[in-house]
Amino acid sequence: MRSVPEPDRSEWVARMRERARLDADELVPRPPFRVFGLAAPQLQPVALVEAGRVNGEWDSIGLAYGDWAQPAGPWMIVTTSAREAAAAGREAAAAGREAAAAGREAEAVLLRVIDQERNRIASHAGVDEEDPDEPPDYSAMDLAVGSESVSGLAVRHGNIWTAQALAGGLSLTVLGRGVDPGSVRLDQVVDLAPYLHGRSEMLGRLAEQYRRQPPPVLEPASGVAACRALAEAALAAQARLVEALRAGRSARHRAGDGATMHALWQRAVREQARIGGIGERQADEIVTLMVNHLTHLQEQAGWFATEPRLREAAIDETLRHTVSGEDVPSKPAQQGWAYYWAQRRSVADQDPGPALIARREVGEPLLSAWLQAWTAWAAGR
Repeated sequence: MRSVPEPDRSEWVARMRERARLDADELVPRPPFRVFGLAAPQLQPVALVEAGRVNGEWDSIGLAYGDWAQPAGPWMIVTTSAREAAAAGREAAAAGREAAAAGREAEAVLLRVIDQERNRIASHAGVDEEDPDEPPDYSAMDLAVGSESVSGLAVRHGNIWTAQALAGGLSLTVLGRGVDPGSVRLDQVVDLAPYLHGRSEMLGRLAEQYRRQPPPVLEPASGVAACRALAEAALAAQARLVEALRAGRSARHRAGDGATMHALWQRAVREQARIGGIGERQADEIVTLMVNHLTHLQEQAGWFATEPRLREAAIDETLRHTVSGEDVPSKPAQQGWAYYWAQRRSVADQDPGPALIARREVGEPLLSAWLQAWTAWAAGR
């Protein structure tokens, strides 16, 4: 897992606006495959909220209905996916052999959709929604699609419900807040222009909302302590992600998490630049190396999670070596990571092909040597 600096909110909106412009050039006047949207109930405004590609080809399009900033709704998202339909077909073919496993995965997919919606409302509306005490309620659902009815799986968890079904070789995922599932009817959307316009309007409101929000208030820290605060936040975020993945869920985000991480990162860069007497670009590279070193160590070394004394010493030595240039007992591991990270960065700059594959293979021994150096360090303490 690679950690990268969090963009600030204005940068994110600017990128989304540019993406919307590029999407509009290709998706209007008609999408590349049949796209379904909400025919009933009629909700306004409408917006395109997802347009995904695989290998350069459009494969999923999500359309939203209602006010995105109202946690109570009414709000709906209808996502049409060609890729997920193919995957669902493979699961159905294997269902005779592993029906229980396929069913659990289908349920997990729906829960991840709800996780992502709760993350969206935290980011867009600044509202943290806790998981309800009651377990998810799964049921079969007949979904009206045009003049037909298709059967699928639905789940309700708290104030959100979602359902997924196959229709005409496509996968349809429907999510709702404040809308009765029995009132929902889908139909084909032939012109995405209103939805692309709606996305521009939505991004404009988001930009204004983000502009009005005050910057996060950080606990005072300077020097190495500022870098440590960032490292601890990154390690905690990674731990939450791993825990969620193990449970088959999407990691949950709290309102303001992105802005706080961005502020922590920028403060660490400024302090690194001040300590080293270097420019902020070089300082950012050092901070990036440090954060990825520690998150990789947490991911790869079992003792990092189970031995608090070793964890504390490893973080301390990594910060002292990377930020301040001190000579530390774990220097072989510190140098091993620097070699590996330099090699990885050079690979990232290459075009795909045989040379890139060969360079990636070179990186595996470097990573192994780095972990062995840490193992030796831990055994000697």
